[in-house]
Amino acid sequence: MELDMAATKTAAPWNEVAKPTVIDEKQDSAERLDFYNSNAAVYDSDMKVYGYGGLDIVAETTHDLFKERLDSRILDVGSGTGLIAEKLLALGQYTNLEGLEPSEGMNKIAEEKKLYTNIMQRFLYLDCGLEHNTYDGVVTCGTFVAGHMKSEVLVEICNILKPGGYFVMVMRDIFLETVEEYKLNFRPTIDKLVTEEKWKIVKDEFYPNHWVFENNVGVDGHLFVFQKC
Repeated sequence: MELDMAATKTAAPWNEVAKPTVIDEKQDSAERLDFYNSNAAVYDSDMKVYGYGGLDIVAETTHDLFKERLDSRILDVGSGTGLIAEKLLALGQYTNLEGLEPSEGMNKIAEEKKLYTNIMQRFLYLDCGLEHNTYDGVVTCGTFVAGHMKSEVLVEICNILKPGGYFVMVMRDIFLETVEEYKLNFRPTIDKLVTEEKWKIVKDEFYPNHWVFENNVGVDGHLFVFQKC
């Protein structure tokens, strides 16, 4: 991945917000939300410096699935400033993208870009009240990190997908082992959904350069694609 080294990185410690250790989950989540609100204005420019390859993986994988159905209703979970939507719209004229993002600061920037038909300012969690069997696709990048979404959210995402719908997600590969919640629950939750014939695994694979630091050292990523039965 080629980084935009001409861009100027702010002091916002984006790597620290994804730290694998959470001491006080409730307090940690509140601090993270405040962090995203406070640094929303510099998020896009900082990502150009760091090199967020996971965004491209999600967009390209999603486009491969939906390029013949550009009117599909697709929910971007943790939509932030709309970077996934921007990449999807560069690949095709998608007309029914929706966002879900708890950060008001991030949402304001996404709204200015006019990428989504709707943005819900809220968290996603199990039994959160979203209508089941609603979306043709759900996508996410950067949400499965410590202090953010728990493994049980996979169940809710399966619930809100239409039968035959796809969930495309990426995360840092190392978090599957270093974040205790994911080490204990992530794959068991996936396996349970497969065993219960609620969805099937389409892709479960490692890829390089999910996140690239300024010294061009890359962090490996993991791509999952599931299809609801």
